[in-house]
Amino acid sequence: GPATTWENDDPQCQAIENGTHVDVLEFDAASHTGVDDIRSLFEGVNYAPVQGNYKVYIIDEVHMLSKQAFNALLKTLEEPPEKVKFIFATTEVNKIPVTVLSRCQRFDLKRISAEDLCGLYTSILEKEDVKFDQKAVMQIAKAADGSARDGLSLLDQAIALSIGSEVTLDVVNGMLGMADRARAYDLFETLMQGDMTNMLEKLNSMYETGYDPLMIVSDLLSVSHLITKLKTIPNMENSSTLSELEKTRGNEMAQKLGLENLSRAYQMLLTVINEAKLAPRPFEVVEMGLIRVAHMAPMPAISTLIDMAKGAGNAATKKQAEPAKQAPINNQPKQNKAPASAPAQKQKPSVTPQKPEKMDFSWRGIVEKLQADYAPLVGSLVTQIRPEEVTDQSLKLKYIKGLRSERELQNQLSEALQKTFGRRFNISLNGESTSETLAETYAREGEERKIRALKLPDVQKILDAFPGSEVLKVNATKK
Repeated sequence: GPATTWENDDPQCQAIENGTHVDVLEFDAASHTGVDDIRSLFEGVNYAPVQGNYKVYIIDEVHMLSKQAFNALLKTLEEPPEKVKFIFATTEVNKIPVTVLSRCQRFDLKRISAEDLCGLYTSILEKEDVKFDQKAVMQIAKAADGSARDGLSLLDQAIALSIGSEVTLDVVNGMLGMADRARAYDLFETLMQGDMTNMLEKLNSMYETGYDPLMIVSDLLSVSHLITKLKTIPNMENSSTLSELEKTRGNEMAQKLGLENLSRAYQMLLTVINEAKLAPRPFEVVEMGLIRVAHMAPMPAISTLIDMAKGAGNAATKKQAEPAKQAPINNQPKQNKAPASAPAQKQKPSVTPQKPEKMDFSWRGIVEKLQADYAPLVGSLVTQIRPEEVTDQSLKLKYIKGLRSERELQNQLSEALQKTFGRRFNISLNGESTSETLAETYAREGEERKIRALKLPDVQKILDAFPGSEVLKVNATKK
């Protein structure tokens, strides 16, 4: 029956391993995606197993099946024969229809660790009597990214490139198009220092040596990722997967660089590699991208700038407040004490009467009062009206011709004012005013706020910290 362990000489296992088991059928969905392929595969699904206790159908890359093929497969899955088992393998489970997933038991296979892969490849090389450098094997294990099959392909390629001699780290790095790790750390260090001259010299040297531009950025991403982990994970430097270079250089940079700077550099490098993949000349994109990173890398973190601005603001406030620290002076005349014989009266809690809202009958106040309920009308009032004389009873205005006719605008404004203020206004649109429209007033006030803001020391500090930045707009604060 079914078991989790078996003997090496078990005839069932040997038949499956040799591909001669008649009840174990493997199907590649990547090259057979149609509904006819599925139907031909399942022609014998209703027949009893011959060699084993079950018939097993293994469908690799099942997500590649067409919609019609999935529908044909679903019919069999809804009422599967008792002695039939299906095994679906995929790397993109999100592409499989929910109707199929709901009828399956799901097992997510984890990636194989780099240590286990390194041990596997080491044993293979020893059995094949191939000389190797352990660092080269670990590099292949890391490049395999958890896949034993991908790593074996890389190992075969490395053995072929070694031409009967030792598999070295230089051979593997050249095969993968990866930069020498020390050079990658040197480049990353100059990048984070903002030293553009040295950074560009190192980058061009690596490119002329034959390194792939995309792999250079990929190495920089790996270095940034490792340094961030060294900075955030305790005892990370003691990991057996790290080389001596990664432990020393990585730990040294982790102590110097801030977490926000590392995160910003990582995000910018991701943008660089994505842009370079689409560019006709990737190296130019990489070069320009690294210049951007080097320009931004030395800048202080946003949190640091905010703290600096707060500190400067608090100091200024404290300085201004110091002369005002005086003892309070009581100039009130002394009150005569009530006679002792006077009975104490119970005081009623004082209630402060609320002042009625004061209406602003300036042109600006009236328009802003209409803003909430009459936005389309207010758009015309702001840009096409020059006020001449405005009171709480009448409006004398000059109308700059727009999309609305004069009569239409007057009727709409009169109706809006009556509903908002509860009374009619005398409205004239034939004024001779040369005053500003509200749009011109808002623009002028915005420029004045911007000029005042640029004179503030805290704003100047921020602009100095970010060369090339500028103040675009300063919003008014509500009083």
